[in-house]
Amino acid sequence: MSNFGGATQRSVNSFFKRYFSGTAVNRTLIGISDYYWFTRTTFRALLTIKKKHLDALFIVVINQVRFTGAQALPMLSLIALSIGAMTIIEAITFLPKLGQDNFIGNLLRLVIVREMGPLITAIIVLARSGSAITAEMCTQKMHREIDSMEMMGINPYLIMVLPRLIGGVISITLLIIYFDVVAIVGGYLISMMTTSFPFSTFMSHIARSLTMADILATLVKAVFSGLVIALTCTYYGFKTESLFQIPINVSKAVIRSLFVVFIVNAFISVLFYL
Repeated sequence: MSNFGGATQRSVNSFFKRYFSGTAVNRTLIGISDYYWFTRTTFRALLTIKKKHLDALFIVVINQVRFTGAQALPMLSLIALSIGAMTIIEAITFLPKLGQDNFIGNLLRLVIVREMGPLITAIIVLARSGSAITAEMCTQKMHREIDSMEMMGINPYLIMVLPRLIGGVISITLLIIYFDVVAIVGGYLISMMTTSFPFSTFMSHIARSLTMADILATLVKAVFSGLVIALTCTYYGFKTESLFQIPINVSKAVIRSLFVVFIVNAFISVLFYL
């Protein structure tokens, strides 16, 4: 790990090794400790930002948003259209038969806005950009670029991790909004090939069903998903010590980020709606 972590991290890990040596608990606790100190060091890097850093940070953030956000639009559009069209066709076809026309907006709000939009977007970003971030960090670590920064007195968390954190949060937030719009509007247009439902009535159902809690929950999910993906993927990139570990750490970053994203989305849904 980086020298910017300080001696406290080593003392905490030594405590775990002393009392839990040779057990799975020891590896788990040390992993959690390392992740905590990595996250702490990253956010503390915010305090060291100076005016001379802003140009470099801005360039990295823009490049990250371009790669994570703009270049993911074609894939996200296709998935949003397919999910939106299937959901809308099912809703328009079957709910009126049950006398539940007014529930169309609530169903789309529940399926697309609350759950599928944030979750599917996070999965796509993780699969495309998360794995790429980890591979990039691993390569830079093996080429001694991170060590070179530290030797020159440059905080690598400030230059390498923090911009990807900001870019990830911005990208996921914008992509979730885009997903919801394409899934609802685009899905409705596709559904017109098999069903007939007035657009004004359809949109009025959507408008009446949406609440501020839905919008706030979506934004909270976007922020936490962006933080989890960027932090976890850069963390495993910084942990690489050999070429053999690169594919292993990329796999760990994707799998564990995915697990945490599911947990975070479920927790936020419970927090807001139960």
